[in-house]
Amino acid sequence: MSSSLGRFRRPPNPVTQAAFRRQVRREVYLPIALTVLAIILLVSIVIVVGYGTGSAWADMALVLLAVPVAVLLVALTAVLGGAIYLMLILIREVPPLTSALQDGADRLEGAVRRGGDAAVQPILAPSGLAAALAEVGRSLRSIFRSE
Repeated sequence: MSSSLGRFRRPPNPVTQAAFRRQVRREVYLPIALTVLAIILLVSIVIVVGYGTGSAWADMALVLLAVPVAVLLVALTAVLGGAIYLMLILIREVPPLTSALQDGADRLEGAVRRGGDAAVQPILAPSGLAAALAEVGRSLRSIFRSE
């Protein structure tokens, strides 16, 4: 399908492509480059001034690494707590509902059974009576033959 659509594609317009490239440079690459330059400038100023010891920088880096992890752990704990609360509610509410459904299914099963028995009763009763009479006839014949 893509090959059939490829035949109908117009060739790219060089003017709009150039405008798009300028826009990408201005809106994507320029902010990234300025941010990297600002970070490099700040790091170089800190190195030149000699602000703080290596231990202080290591402590600050550890805090900056630990805080996002702690925030994520708090959020995860809140989500798990909510899930546990919902499970407790479900454990309390679901058994009565399922027992009512099970009782309804049992009543339905009994009704279907009774309906099925009632449907075949007119067929089975005469054939059962005929079979019983035939057995009685065979029994009587065997009694009278043996004498």
